[in-house]
Amino acid sequence: MKKNLLFVFTMLCALSFFIACSDDNNGKNEPEGAVLLKGTQIYSAEKLSLKYGDSPLLGKAITFATEDGKTGTIKMEGVFDPSIIKDLLPSKTEQMVALAPGVVPGEVTTMFNVDLTQEGNKYTFEGTNSNNGREMKYAGTVDSTSMTLSVNVTMPKNDLLGTWNLAKQDMATGKSPIILSWISTSSGITIPGVIDEPWPTKDAAALLGNLVLPPMLAKYLHTITFQEDGNIVASYSSTGKEGENTVSPANLAQYYIKDSKLFLQLNIDMILATIAANKTKASDTSVLLQFASLLSKGIPLNCEVKNGAAAVYADKDLILPLLNILSSEGIAELIITQVPTAQQDMVKAIFAQLPELIKTTTEFNAGLNLEKQ
Repeated sequence: MKKNLLFVFTMLCALSFFIACSDDNNGKNEPEGAVLLKGTQIYSAEKLSLKYGDSPLLGKAITFATEDGKTGTIKMEGVFDPSIIKDLLPSKTEQMVALAPGVVPGEVTTMFNVDLTQEGNKYTFEGTNSNNGREMKYAGTVDSTSMTLSVNVTMPKNDLLGTWNLAKQDMATGKSPIILSWISTSSGITIPGVIDEPWPTKDAAALLGNLVLPPMLAKYLHTITFQEDGNIVASYSSTGKEGENTVSPANLAQYYIKDSKLFLQLNIDMILATIAANKTKASDTSVLLQFASLLSKGIPLNCEVKNGAAAVYADKDLILPLLNILSSEGIAELIITQVPTAQQDMVKAIFAQLPELIKTTTEFNAGLNLEKQ
């Protein structure tokens, strides 16, 4: 009898041991407590603290999703407040066109998976994501009310990396820091009170590009730096005074190279706000929205780099459609109202000639010649 009782007691102890081990293993495989933020959350505006490099990056939204509390998915994209342009859109507009670039230059949206660590009532995550030759290191925290996220990106190497000066003016060779050529089969442009006979666009562009604009530009723009994280930073003088030097903030303008083109991305929040404040007509905004891809994907510019010199410029395929926007009634009125009253009639006359000049243009290039520092 004693042997039987001893056997039963031994079996109970062994069973209890295995049950305890099973409970311990389950505790290690499952997150403590309930899964936080199960499902999908979107963070933007005051709910999001986003840094690109060491500087804040505004106008973005982050979508975060998890089901098990161990792994999650993050989607980064550009966003803007639709109320900024609500008065500009046709009344039947149901879907808003993406008008903002994403977080990483060249990526309208960026998606990646993260491993989550639960710390109290929030998750932390960090890691590296690579795509299309770029590398992005990220780290952040997220809870039910807010997200902090910092990303550091290294874009693929390109020939523009580094700091560039404006090319020096050389009247002997015709070299200028300004690229400006405009060839049209029309008789030319007239400027009331200044030029009464038609002035060929070729001659007008040559005068502006070689004599008028270079000294003006040199007073204000000093250098342009193309950084490895995709930022473009300029040093300039806001007043044109000698010795004054200001550096533009990071994340204001970015770039990426694709198909031998340089795509320039701008922070457009202020642009949209300015247009809305001046009540641009909705009929003209429909023309503007045709070029939404220029805002979300970037402005495509030709880029030629050779022997320490670079030419970055737009051609007629980009410029002529934009001139069409300028010649539309609402945009033209907006610009004219900013011109001093004494010159408004002259500017109106120039705008009136644009449609015919655009129709007859065979070549139009505008940009900068740069030299490596």
